[in-house]
Amino acid sequence: MKNVKTTILAILGVAMASLWPSKALARRSDREGLNFGTSFRILDNDDRGQQSSVSDQNTRTKSSGQAFSPYLGYSFGAINLGLLMNIENKSETFTESNIDKNQLISRDAQTSGKSLGLFSRFNFGKVMFFEAGLGMYSQSSTVQSETRSTDGELFAGSHSTHKSSGVGPGYHLGGGLEIPVDNGFFFSTSFMAHSYQLHDTTRSSYGSVIGSQEKRELSFGISYYN
Repeated sequence: MKNVKTTILAILGVAMASLWPSKALARRSDREGLNFGTSFRILDNDDRGQQSSVSDQNTRTKSSGQAFSPYLGYSFGAINLGLLMNIENKSETFTESNIDKNQLISRDAQTSGKSLGLFSRFNFGKVMFFEAGLGMYSQSSTVQSETRSTDGELFAGSHSTHKSSGVGPGYHLGGGLEIPVDNGFFFSTSFMAHSYQLHDTTRSSYGSVIGSQEKRELSFGISYYN
């Protein structure tokens, strides 16, 4: 709750800054009027671990994902207000094998997330901006785990599936650059920190808290000012 209050104060501070007369705010660039765009992130990772003196297991973790964040706003020059959406999908596969014990453990996780909220962006320095926003976040995941072991001709194993779904409030803070390209188009890059709390939705419409998440991300995109 304290973090939410801090974010609200930050957004109000950005709005008040737009009313403060100064040469910096008077120098308005091309970042005015109706604007829209999207940023994107792509993840692809493959980690391997081999048996060593401190571990008797071989491990491998593969993960991939992509996220898109379209937005629509209206800029008054120094202040840009609008609506922001985020769509994210991620998959992760983990395998762990122990040759000496004839054991193999595998886990496959599929996660999808969405968010929708309002943002306030303070434009300054012709190409830079600071951004803060509030919104609702949702996330669902499916995790399948399997354990297999062999001992001669015998086979033993187990398989389990776990599903979870949550929704809750959150906020984001960060900043970035919008570099003009041509004809109203801008290339953008930003660094954002997100924090949100998820409530269980599998048993009730808005159940108990199942966890909180904080993540930091670097993204690239394109925007257009009309």
